[in-house]
Amino acid sequence: MAEDATLTVTTDEQLIADTLHGDISSFGIIVERYWNMIVALALSKINDPIAAEDIAQESFLKAYIHLRKLRNPGCFAGWLSKIVLQETVNHIRRCCRNAAGSRPAITCLEALNTALACSTNPGLTESQTSLVRHAISRLPERFQTIIVMRFVADLSAPEIAKQLGKRNGTVRVWLHRAYKLLRKDLASLIKEVEQ
Repeated sequence: MAEDATLTVTTDEQLIADTLHGDISSFGIIVERYWNMIVALALSKINDPIAAEDIAQESFLKAYIHLRKLRNPGCFAGWLSKIVLQETVNHIRRCCRNAAGSRPAITCLEALNTALACSTNPGLTESQTSLVRHAISRLPERFQTIIVMRFVADLSAPEIAKQLGKRNGTVRVWLHRAYKLLRKDLASLIKEVEQ
């Protein structure tokens, strides 16, 4: 039964400490752990899967470079979420500048359907996935973040509260409100899936 010890999950705190002591592979584990969450968070803002992956890569690079500035390694996911949101804003600004007055091509929902549909929404069709992503993108920003953290990163409400530096009750209320809004927007999908 000595093999059971290898099944323990290394905490973010330990991975960050190992990274800061020169073990770059530990940061690779962090990237694998949060990749889907970060891409989904970027997708909730820009609806461009290729740009979302670029934003995720840039965000992880910035996180790695500034890792020593992280005050509380136990809140890594929340800190990384803030980096992603800032990188997304930077991306949108660049697109607007590059478009020179024309509409930036950052709302391609057709491309969005093929990007992470299968990996993050197993069992849903492309049109169903598009409906879910559209409903999430219409939520207020704080609700988008917690929904992505809850369903893509599979964090519990207390874990989300810790990551975002919020009270547990606040996150539970926000999740409840987000669920209520999503239920309303996804009523047709819920009926379709239940049949």
